[in-house]
Amino acid sequence: MKIALFISILVLSFTDGLFSQIVIKDVNEAIELARKNNLDLQISRQNSQVQQWNVTTAKGTRLPQLKFTTAFDYNFLLPTQLIPAQFFGGKEGEFRSIQFGVPYNLTAGLEGNIPIWNAGLKQDVEIAKANQKIGNIQTLVLQDDISTQTARLYFATIFTKLYIDITQQNLTNTDSIVRIASERKEKGLIDQLEYNRVRSTRLTIEDVLHQNEMAYRKNLNQLRLIVGDSTASVITSPPAPLLKQGEGSYKGDELPSPYARKRAGGEVPRLQLRAAQFSLAKEQLKKEQKLRLPTLSGYARYSEQAQRNQLNFLNFNEKWFGIGVAGLRFEAPIYSGRIRESGIARARVNAEVAQMQLDNEHRKYDSETQDLLITYDQSLNSLKINREAYQLNEENMKLVLIKYKGGILSYDQYLNVFNEVLNAQNKYLRTLADVMINGKLLEIRASY
Repeated sequence: MKIALFISILVLSFTDGLFSQIVIKDVNEAIELARKNNLDLQISRQNSQVQQWNVTTAKGTRLPQLKFTTAFDYNFLLPTQLIPAQFFGGKEGEFRSIQFGVPYNLTAGLEGNIPIWNAGLKQDVEIAKANQKIGNIQTLVLQDDISTQTARLYFATIFTKLYIDITQQNLTNTDSIVRIASERKEKGLIDQLEYNRVRSTRLTIEDVLHQNEMAYRKNLNQLRLIVGDSTASVITSPPAPLLKQGEGSYKGDELPSPYARKRAGGEVPRLQLRAAQFSLAKEQLKKEQKLRLPTLSGYARYSEQAQRNQLNFLNFNEKWFGIGVAGLRFEAPIYSGRIRESGIARARVNAEVAQMQLDNEHRKYDSETQDLLITYDQSLNSLKINREAYQLNEENMKLVLIKYKGGILSYDQYLNVFNEVLNAQNKYLRTLADVMINGKLLEIRASY
């Protein structure tokens, strides 16, 4: 009995974890989820870590370097020199061949060097730091883009669900009209043409419903992809502007001011990135200029060499010969075929281009923000009008259904009102979407 109970608890806990999923309640929750789980952002953060190690590598080149070296040489042909034979008691004019060296040589030693003065290496560190800063800011820029995409996809998901709900209500109303038309046709009150028109309208609305359902599934899939959770669902309750008056509203003056380029943590990431790229271009120009300066470095080597006629290097009774050297190396560039001059000129042009890109990015950002503000303000004004028109047309729809059922209105009159209702519904939802999306985009720009 205890074993069965334990197995039941284990199965329940497993299935509970298996079928649990994240439920996204609002757009802010969707954005936070995307910032945490989006794979593109995670990859970008890893790339920033790589840039940090590049800084460590650049700093390491300025520190003393020490390495162990060893070499084994097999001289299968030893050098031969002719020596006058008279040095060995021979006749004058004769020569004796002498071989130099031994077949086997083993060398082992330590080699160290340190840059004493090298402006180029110091500048490499500054360039690595600039690249690290760019990597960090690129992550922030991507995070901003992900936030914007998430907001758009979230509201697209919400509003396609609202379209589905409204279209289902329209389809229900049209089904009522089809039933009434069928009864009238059986009684001979309408002809086949009018009945066919009623059914055609019903089929058109059903097709629109299926199209909206497809759009909802696609938007939800894209939202799941960007938030990094394939099972996430969305609470599709109407956003604040869709509530009835008195229950809540979306107020534009609640938004933080989006006019300034500055955020709580400094400039917006897009502008920070351009500024960092400009700084990198200036550091690269400095490096090209410093490559013309002389360098001074110190070095030291010590090694021991064993020379054998046979492979018996483990015989430590045989002698090893030491070699040691230490010194300074001074290098001053004199002529490089105008390579350095062209490098400086190229770096200077790159710095000027980076400056122009920074200025242009400021103008583009200001222009985009102004466009968002204009669109948002206009959408707020249109929303008041379209909400009232939407409510009036909803009342008209109820009235025309009653009158058509009572035989007071013809189908053409009903269809005219129905088309007006559809137009009002679409306008209201589009305007509502514009208010929510542009308002959130301004909020993202105004606070980071």
